[in-house]
Amino acid sequence: MRGLEELPDSTKDALLPIVHMRPWVGSHSLDRSVERLREAYGDRPVVVSIDDATDTIGSRPVHVELAELRHSAGGYDNWCRFIEGNELYIPAIQLDDLAEMEVQIRFFRQLDRGLFVILRREAFGALRQLADGIADLTRRGRDVCFVLDYGAANQEHQTIAARVVAQYQILIASCPNAFVSISASSFPMDFVDRHQQEIFERLLYDDVAGRLPQNRLIYSDRGSARAERASGGGGVVIPPRIDYPLSTEWRFYRSEDVFGFAGYNDQARRLITRRIWDDRLRVWGTLMIERTAAGDTSAITSQQRAAAVRINLHLQRQAFYGDERSLYSTEDDWDL
Repeated sequence: MRGLEELPDSTKDALLPIVHMRPWVGSHSLDRSVERLREAYGDRPVVVSIDDATDTIGSRPVHVELAELRHSAGGYDNWCRFIEGNELYIPAIQLDDLAEMEVQIRFFRQLDRGLFVILRREAFGALRQLADGIADLTRRGRDVCFVLDYGAANQEHQTIAARVVAQYQILIASCPNAFVSISASSFPMDFVDRHQQEIFERLLYDDVAGRLPQNRLIYSDRGSARAERASGGGGVVIPPRIDYPLSTEWRFYRSEDVFGFAGYNDQARRLITRRIWDDRLRVWGTLMIERTAAGDTSAITSQQRAAAVRINLHLQRQAFYGDERSLYSTEDDWDL
């Protein structure tokens, strides 16, 4: 949320985030998650989804509220009313109970905000059935966007590109008025001896788009968050690391033997002396790295802050991929 919040207004206007409602850290109730999203993104439309049953397990009120939103009775009536009560929310339909899909879609169509259908790998085998059903309810996909969520992407992106093209064609055959988005994350879990890596989800999209001369394809990724949640016990000391995104590649600057702020300071100073450092990109993430390199102990001091910096820079670059003029046109002030 911090990385998103600190983007320039022009970048926020160019994005359409998909936000999965979850029991975020510090959210005692769902109202706090809603408030935090508005703080970060203002009065702009966002796609809102709820799709992970594990997020309903816990003792806070937010866990109970999320469980109620997942209840399928009445065409997922609780979910429909939640979306209806937030006029900036574009709904993603819930698919766990397909018997309730028709009622749910008809309700959301009346709101006239558009409709997202987020499909994970386990649903890919039912694409034709789902697309046919949605086509009948939406005038062949009008104002609908299907999201093919591939989860973790890797160097095999060229191998699966043909499969993605075939899936796109299945969806568009049933819903020619719809759009299709490819989404994934290749952000790694392990950084030992890893200094750089291609952004495979961007390469996958470019490959697929190149095979579809007339396409209704939209790029998506997970904002540089991992596809899987990291695991690990408390007390593990994580070496300071600054991740620097380019358009199609990551560079990783990791301290092996210096910890705390001194480690972040060392890596920030290393980064800004490299040829890849782009001081023309004047966004919050750039400023935070420069402040860290200058010894400002209120800048990057933790893995959480480093992640916010990474996300901020990554979203800026991907929002204006191939458009340098817009990429560097940033005049907003930042909250330091």
